[in-house]
Amino acid sequence: MKTFICTFALLIASTLIAAEPVEQINAAIDKAVAEDRFSGVVMLAKDGTPLLSRAVGMADPAKGIPNRPDTKFNLGSINKFFTHVAIGQLAAAGKLSINDTIRKHLPDYPSPVADKITIEQLLQHRSGLGDIFGPKFMASHASLRTLSDYLPLFADKPLEFEPGSDQRYSNAGFIVLGLIIEKISGQTYYDYVRDHITKPAGMTDTASYAVDENVPNRSIGQTKRGPEGPLPERRSNVATLPARGSSAGGGYSTAADLVRFTQALLADKLMPKRWTDWLFTGKLDGAVGRNIGVAGGSPGVNAVLEIAPPYTLVVLSNYDPPSAEELAREGRKALGIGSGNGVRKQRGGPQGPGEVMIGGRVRIPMELTRHVPVIEAKVNGKGPFRFQVDSGFGGMVEVTPDLAKTLALPVIGETIGGDPSGKNQKTMRILHAESVDIGEVHFGQVDVAEGGPHFEGIDGVIGLQLFASLIVTFDYPNARFEIDGGGLPPADGAKVLTYTTEHGVPTIEIDVAGTKMKTDIDSGSPALVSLPLSLAKSLPLAKEPRVVGHGKTVGNEFDIYGAPLKGEAHVGAITLTDPRLDFVEIFPVGNLGFRFLKDLVVTFDPANHRVRFVKP
Repeated sequence: MKTFICTFALLIASTLIAAEPVEQINAAIDKAVAEDRFSGVVMLAKDGTPLLSRAVGMADPAKGIPNRPDTKFNLGSINKFFTHVAIGQLAAAGKLSINDTIRKHLPDYPSPVADKITIEQLLQHRSGLGDIFGPKFMASHASLRTLSDYLPLFADKPLEFEPGSDQRYSNAGFIVLGLIIEKISGQTYYDYVRDHITKPAGMTDTASYAVDENVPNRSIGQTKRGPEGPLPERRSNVATLPARGSSAGGGYSTAADLVRFTQALLADKLMPKRWTDWLFTGKLDGAVGRNIGVAGGSPGVNAVLEIAPPYTLVVLSNYDPPSAEELAREGRKALGIGSGNGVRKQRGGPQGPGEVMIGGRVRIPMELTRHVPVIEAKVNGKGPFRFQVDSGFGGMVEVTPDLAKTLALPVIGETIGGDPSGKNQKTMRILHAESVDIGEVHFGQVDVAEGGPHFEGIDGVIGLQLFASLIVTFDYPNARFEIDGGGLPPADGAKVLTYTTEHGVPTIEIDVAGTKMKTDIDSGSPALVSLPLSLAKSLPLAKEPRVVGHGKTVGNEFDIYGAPLKGEAHVGAITLTDPRLDFVEIFPVGNLGFRFLKDLVVTFDPANHRVRFVKP
């Protein structure tokens, strides 16, 4: 009897744990559908068993065909993950080494660069080959049916950088990987993937279907992105697609098939354990962890596969990015998972970048300009340019008008921008950047705002949203900025705190002389602790607040009042004794600025809304 009761209790507990994230994800789907931000399929599985399988929207609006749980969706760059697996299989079989050059396997490759680019550099986007998209692609995309058809799009282009010296997202590199797979196997890329990946995994609804092929239950992408800018309503994306996808992307699959793929991968059915570990971590020996997120996106295409054992989350959409990535982010929050370690590729939008690639922790110099952290970044392969990194900036990236003009960034829309006061907001143009590279971290397909001019020598601002799938550290004492995968440990109320983002900026609760107050963590502010002026009368101050300075934001100018506190302020485990407080009239919340942060190592985990303060 006792055994029965315990088992029953465990069953109830397990059901409740599963039900809660399902309810949260369902609520996120409902909201996205109500706001016309999502059309597609969401599947959440635990150990391969679906906990949630839901289809919404139309697969083909012109024919009135709705999406179904088994509808086939364009995967975009998720096909690169299959290519990565195929390379691992051939390496495990001793048919190639990841240190081999292109030339070893493609002796007729029509460029001398084949003599110095390795397979590993192709996989890591460190080859310098660049992209396949551009005028040549648009002129010939309807005739691209084999991998060899793609080669003329880039084979005669000079390298963007010396192999191994930089990292930049490269679709061309994955075309070459597909050609290597074909040469070694003696099969077409499509047949190899069918025989060695999809069939062994039991994936019966996955293939690189041709655009003109009659494929039952295939979704048609719907896009608002036109060649000259935003469209007034969604249109079919068929005219923008190649005749057939490639080893770089564009194949089709279902949510259930991607769960089957995940289970086969985790069970080491597709590769030996050592090489499966390599796929997840980039390491052949001493690898730890099998969490990863892969995704793809283009006009009318957005797909996300999150592998976080025991869970698999699949979000497939036939709307523009970030339709799937937004729901995947909500799914990660519901499950309490970060974004994994190892290389991460994803497709997002205003809430996050398109592709993110990181091979491990990256550390770069960080200097201060007028108290604000500044780092260098490249945009569209040009630069480096100087960007402020401002946790008080609620967007991803903002560039000056001069930089937008220099780079000829295309306009894709508009947004409303301003400060937390909500006053004097202004319309800002949204531009599109193919890439933003910070050190060896690559962000692809990034939507950026065009702001006003900044301090002399500053080309723009980067916010925490750019790092939505990573963790970032402001190491003030060592003048260093760090980017890494993974996540922070759960909040403990001392070193690690939970924050909210009601207005796009991390907001925590602090204790000021026994009163709980909301404050933004704002690396762009010069303050120690700044609070709304309306709160001054409720605090034990040594003196009446008086004007001590003047401030300015994107939309407002204001006086700054100051007065010393009689007592303590607590930020987690950090205590400030009798600090001088600043007071500002126009802002509804306070902030912690440079004078608080300057002696700390501050790490943000945007995916899980956590922040850690460490005093060395």
